[in-house]
Amino acid sequence: MSSVAPVVQNPFRQQFAAFAAGRREPDAIARLRREGLDRFASLGWPTRQQEAWRLADLGALAQIDLQRPADALVDAGVLPTLDLPVHRLTFVNGRFAPGLSRLRELPGQALIASLGQALLTHPERIEPHLERLPGLSQHPFAALNTAFWEDGAFVYLPRTTVAETPLHLIFHATGDDIAVYPRLLLVLEDGAQATVVVEYRGKGRYLNAPVAELQLGAGAVLHYHQVQEEASQAFHLGGVRVRQGRDSQANLHLVSFGGQLARTDLDTLLDGEGASCVLNGLILAHDRQMGDYHVRVEHAQPHGSSEQLFKSVLDGQARSVFDGMIHVRPHAQKTDARQSNRNLLLSKQARANANPRLEILADDVKCGHGSTTGFLNPDALFYLRARGIPAEQARTLLVHAFANDSLNRIQLTPLRERLASSLADCLALGNIEEQ
Repeated sequence: MSSVAPVVQNPFRQQFAAFAAGRREPDAIARLRREGLDRFASLGWPTRQQEAWRLADLGALAQIDLQRPADALVDAGVLPTLDLPVHRLTFVNGRFAPGLSRLRELPGQALIASLGQALLTHPERIEPHLERLPGLSQHPFAALNTAFWEDGAFVYLPRTTVAETPLHLIFHATGDDIAVYPRLLLVLEDGAQATVVVEYRGKGRYLNAPVAELQLGAGAVLHYHQVQEEASQAFHLGGVRVRQGRDSQANLHLVSFGGQLARTDLDTLLDGEGASCVLNGLILAHDRQMGDYHVRVEHAQPHGSSEQLFKSVLDGQARSVFDGMIHVRPHAQKTDARQSNRNLLLSKQARANANPRLEILADDVKCGHGSTTGFLNPDALFYLRARGIPAEQARTLLVHAFANDSLNRIQLTPLRERLASSLADCLALGNIEEQ
């Protein structure tokens, strides 16, 4: 264990004693918190000697004396919007902000609420699901989240309930040298359907370590969008866990634009026959930013299908990491699983690291994976320039085409258009070098 670990761990244990003493919640939740803290103590602060973290330099974060955030006021004008009716829940520094939230009429017995408030009014709907999903067990920041989360969003849709109105969840952090731990628990019972947009933003130098747990019953359909646009000095170290029942469908879109270091660990378990998922990720990084996706898709039952497409566009001295695993259990015959990672370098100093992997224990499957990294195609540039398009505009068009392939998979039109605009703004900030 690195010498920095004891320096970092002791303050967390001290903070936990004060944090837990002031909370009133069911014994089961208090027990989960203690288990999370013990798990973090066992895992220790990540170091580059650990395989899962060898490409992530957390030295700058380790030197920050992270504190619990104070209450803060945020002007509604700085928060992202969607140009359509939505259920909107906003959290500032990990705490529910009712003045910045709005819930429309909910269908049937559906429940969309602050997780902290729902724990007081509907504990029977939360306790059986919270911290029940496999995956992320070796993620120290997920363990810290379990210990320290104050609030988050709870989404519960009963059987066959269709939420026609999208749900917009905004997690905004503001302050310096603080740590926030938002939580999302989403439960779709059999046949339920929902569209969810989760946005992480902020101002200052802080750690955002969110955890999302997504549980889909038989035949449930989820369209999930995660947008990370943290402050330039922020660290985003989050986790998403998904468990799918029979014939369920999960479409996950993850876009990473901000933060000095942004990592998402995504674990998906296809635990029902015929379950399917589509995982679509995009990193856009410049200067010295680092974007990182660690993905594991576990096929546990027959006739499942999964498709992964993760891309990165890197300028300056930016770096990206894609570590992807497809695991097919012996019983999961007739699995169809695909994994693709593509990286576009706009600078000779940019670097992409890819590690696509397969572990197949069944003998009747169709699985494939691949990764490519390179610069803009000179033939395509020549083609555009030969038709009178200036060099800089030609390069920008090609970058847009590469990245928009990921954005165009997003069916929620207002979000897709807004992200395309953000993409254009980000590309305008960087200098696309001529190779």
